[in-house]
Amino acid sequence: MLRALLLASLVLHAERVSGADTGAAADELPHKVAVPAFAPYLVPEAALWEQFAGDPERAWKRSHAAKAGRQEDRYDGEWAFEDVAELAGVTGDRALVAKSEARHHAISTVLGQPFDPAQRGLVLQYEVKLQSKLNCGGAYVKLLTAPVRGEFSDATPYTIMFGPDKCGDAKVHLIFRHRNPLSGEYTEHHLTRPPVPPTDGLSHVYTLAVHTNNTFTLSIDATEKRSGTLFDDFAPPVNPPKEIDDPDDHKPADWVDDASIPDPDAEKPADWDEDAPRMVPDDDAAMPKAWLVDEPPMVEDPAAKKPADWDDDEDGDWSGPMVANPRCAAADGCGPWERPLKRNPAYKGKWSAPLVDNPRYKGAWAPRRIDNPAYFEDRELYRLSAVGGVGFELWTMQSGITFDNIYLGDSVAAAAQIAEDVWKPKHDTELAVHAALNPKPPAHTAVSGVLESLRARFDEIYASIGAFYDMLRTEGLVAAFRGESRGAVAAAMVTGGLAWLVWNVLLLVRLFSPTPAVAPQRAPAAGGAPEAAATASSTARPATRSGDATTTKRK
Repeated sequence: MLRALLLASLVLHAERVSGADTGAAADELPHKVAVPAFAPYLVPEAALWEQFAGDPERAWKRSHAAKAGRQEDRYDGEWAFEDVAELAGVTGDRALVAKSEARHHAISTVLGQPFDPAQRGLVLQYEVKLQSKLNCGGAYVKLLTAPVRGEFSDATPYTIMFGPDKCGDAKVHLIFRHRNPLSGEYTEHHLTRPPVPPTDGLSHVYTLAVHTNNTFTLSIDATEKRSGTLFDDFAPPVNPPKEIDDPDDHKPADWVDDASIPDPDAEKPADWDEDAPRMVPDDDAAMPKAWLVDEPPMVEDPAAKKPADWDDDEDGDWSGPMVANPRCAAADGCGPWERPLKRNPAYKGKWSAPLVDNPRYKGAWAPRRIDNPAYFEDRELYRLSAVGGVGFELWTMQSGITFDNIYLGDSVAAAAQIAEDVWKPKHDTELAVHAALNPKPPAHTAVSGVLESLRARFDEIYASIGAFYDMLRTEGLVAAFRGESRGAVAAAMVTGGLAWLVWNVLLLVRLFSPTPAVAPQRAPAAGGAPEAAATASSTARPATRSGDATTTKRK
């Protein structure tokens, strides 16, 4: 006990010292990470390249409209163009930030001239940083269909919606709107099996490329997460089926589509007993020799005593709690014995006629197929509607959703170069700053350091106690205490005193703790052993027995 307490005190001391050193070092670590300053990055021939430098207020317009059909839901969420406040990877790098919680946000910009994906495809890329993480909200972008008219809202037509969203399940939206060449109506087509976005507090770059061969690629942090075709990977499919069921064709009233029917000539056998039970007693079974028929499974606890405050007039006749009969422990069972059940060989269940082929069966009916009057075939789905603007129309429960470095164009290579030159250095710096603020030394290094400190301290104490004892024998007690300067004897005495105190407290608790009562047992099942008695609550009154009725004292 003494040695264990001594080692525990040394561990606490080592943790206190090492913890103080770690905290002091953590304050200095962020200053060791070189955070680069913002520098404008040029992207030639882009339909839109937005770093929110200069005067973005002139290009980006906040919406104060109401959501379609709901005047009470207005876009009153605040926006700001400001430096990143949390875990910045670049200093002086302004971005677009959604500032409000539990609000509708809407902001948009109009392109200098419409961008037509029908020429060389479409590439959209932008950065998202969730400074306050994300529990419920969107961080997606909309490419607004040209021409852009009126104040931006959820009713504004869009060509593509793309980006992360989380409210319950997290996913990366990819939706494009396609115009029906026959009706002129637009339909939304959603990506099936969308990837899951990261929702931490770091910057992440999302890239969408729609190619002129009707394929697409979706990447997160310059790594492809999803690819496919605009024909096969979206729901509902763009092109309708060439043929459909004739809506005017109905199954004839005399059509029989049951392949089998009960045999009309079959009769129930005369010896078929539908009332025979499934299980019957096993007449071949015999009661085990060690079965004690006259012993009850439960008996009153002979060691129980009536409480001193029990009032027979008020509480009724007292009886002790029930416990398992100790005589049943070594027996096969106690109490009345019953034969086990076995399956009845005469059991057949309800009778039903066997099935035979239906002579009137005509086969499975299906309506005839006709040409789909709404059929069309668009083989150039990549020729999406021209884009006239870019907008963010969001609902979010968290503030601090940050957007930056928006690229719209037709060059996959340009988007990849932006990710390499702009996003990656920023992301790497954020990781370095995060690691500096949250140091995690290898577990084996920390453990070995503590063990080495404990070993050295133990050796020091051991040597000090030996020297104290030698001096005590040769020079006396006073000289021994004067020569003891490392505190080992004092530490041993304090630890011994604490051990003596803890031992006495535990002894007193054990002596004065009340013995818990034992609760009655449930009667064992036929042929089974009695269950173990459960321990009764110390606040419960023992049950009483008055005649055949059982009562409990009311508090």
